[in-house]
Amino acid sequence: MFEDFLKKHNITEKSICIGVSGGSDSLALVLMANQELKPLGYKIIALTVNHHLRESAQNEAEYVAQLMKKYDIEHHILHWQGQKPLTGIEEAARKARYNLIGQWCKKNNVKILMTAHHLYDQAETFFMRLERGSGLDGLCGMNEVLHTPNFIIARPLLNINPKIMKNYLIEKNINWIEDESNYCTDLLRVKIRQFLPKFEQQTGISALKIVQTMSRLQSSKKYIDDEVSDIINNKFKNFYNMAFECNLTDFLSLDAELKYRIVGKLLKLVGHTDYTPQADKIFNLITKVQNTNFKSATLNKCQIKHFNNKLWFLPEQLDFIEYNTKIWKEYIKENKYYKNKKIPYEIKKIILFNSKNKMP
Repeated sequence: MFEDFLKKHNITEKSICIGVSGGSDSLALVLMANQELKPLGYKIIALTVNHHLRESAQNEAEYVAQLMKKYDIEHHILHWQGQKPLTGIEEAARKARYNLIGQWCKKNNVKILMTAHHLYDQAETFFMRLERGSGLDGLCGMNEVLHTPNFIIARPLLNINPKIMKNYLIEKNINWIEDESNYCTDLLRVKIRQFLPKFEQQTGISALKIVQTMSRLQSSKKYIDDEVSDIINNKFKNFYNMAFECNLTDFLSLDAELKYRIVGKLLKLVGHTDYTPQADKIFNLITKVQNTNFKSATLNKCQIKHFNNKLWFLPEQLDFIEYNTKIWKEYIKENKYYKNKKIPYEIKKIILFNSKNKMP
């Protein structure tokens, strides 16, 4: 199963980290992956994050360490130190967990992180996104593979019923740790988890059917994403991936959904952020751009500017680049391509910064 998954996604790295909390899903994942992949030359490394939110957390981490030692699996405990937030603790813990794992992977040159997200996690994600009013991107749920700055997140169990993992551990007589948050009915995910079996029984709509629909939505999203990339490549001028510009009339003539996705992608690229801004903020920006009096706006560490009948996406801060008129005049003496072109001074700064590279 795991070898086929790795081949499907062209993953050739031989060192694989697996996040192991001590719950049934992650314990089964690390043991199953080690059983299949270790004989094929792969090295499996287990990482456990102690968030220091519960008194029992260290004992749980040590239990995982003992179990990994028994099965000859390398294991490390990572600690979330410092003051914890008073609100939004679940999301903060998730971010801290991935930051700690990301730092460890970068330091140790490990580029693959496997997680134990399964069929019901994916179905729960669908309903959580539905509650938030998400569009296509949100309702697609989690991808089997996600590229991040520090590693590739691989989720080989997304189509697997978690009962399989529990049965695997039972057969091996291995105990797992029940996450206390699974019983906290204040959390939306827990409410959905308790609701899903009743929903399936009363409607016949199973978690598997939901996830199969999500897979089809992912195919639709990929088609649209490819279209957006083609438009950016063909209609926009790219300045070293630091800024972009296009003819304003061309942009305004695009379909509303394409505008939304193009702006979101460019804001993420130019702003160097992991996520695009919220949908309502992007739509508000597009509304401003479509106004005949639009001059400029800022969002996601970017400046969006109407200049010389063109729409520009620029970094909001370029203080690290030296610029003055004299330096620019010296540059265009040797690079006449820009001599009579009307471009924002931010673009001039970017060109000077990259002047030793190929001209955009």
